[in-house]
Amino acid sequence: MELRARLCGLRPVPEGVLAGRRALVTGAARGIGLATARRFSEEGACVAMADVLPELSDAAARLGAVATPFDVTDEAAVERGVAEAHERLGGLDVLVANAGIVETASLLETDTSAFRRILDVNLAGVFFCMRAAGRLMRDQGYGVILATASQAGRHGYPGLGPYCASKFGVVGLVEVLAKELAPHAVRVNCVAPGFIQTHMETLVVEGVATRRGIGQAEAYQVVIDTIPFGRAGLPEEVADAFVYLASDRASYVSGATLVVDGGECS
Repeated sequence: MELRARLCGLRPVPEGVLAGRRALVTGAARGIGLATARRFSEEGACVAMADVLPELSDAAARLGAVATPFDVTDEAAVERGVAEAHERLGGLDVLVANAGIVETASLLETDTSAFRRILDVNLAGVFFCMRAAGRLMRDQGYGVILATASQAGRHGYPGLGPYCASKFGVVGLVEVLAKELAPHAVRVNCVAPGFIQTHMETLVVEGVATRRGIGQAEAYQVVIDTIPFGRAGLPEEVADAFVYLASDRASYVSGATLVVDGGECS
């Protein structure tokens, strides 16, 4: 444990199901990404955290993680960032391509710049990260690549056209890459969260309120009423799904989409 701590520049941490793993998490400054970085650290992983938000440095410092800031829409920056994470961690065993954005508007009112912006972050950004990490893992003969998809990558939702398109694309990338990297002992999976307590939740509720001409409190309840559990999920509940998929407990799982949605679309 002490050797692993020195290698990653971390304080000693308890052993766990990810003990000794070296992981890079994008979109890690807040929300699901931050929760995932925290749970990985708790389970013994050495973690590098990437984001474009200024709070990344403080978030990484609190977790004893490595901050490797880069913009997932910048192909060259992704290559440099993945290489930096690999160097600073002494290797790379797990990627969580989580960075994403959402904007709400009816599809016919969505302008081209908004459509491209969402696909640039949510789909091209995932592709760039998967490709950079996937090449490393292919060459080393092992690894786990994970991505944040969405229930909006399995079902269409009014007001979320570009977001749905991007997340459907993520599921497709995962299924293709899982088959391509299986001969190299690299597993590829994604998690499809439902309605989760993050910054994106607020934007989705605002979109529902605007579309229906109702207040935000009422719009929030409209969304909650679609969830059998009767509540929004927690980022930590999504993070636990990533812990499972990153661990040896999922050693025969690849090309899968693990749904975490409180039974919304069951």
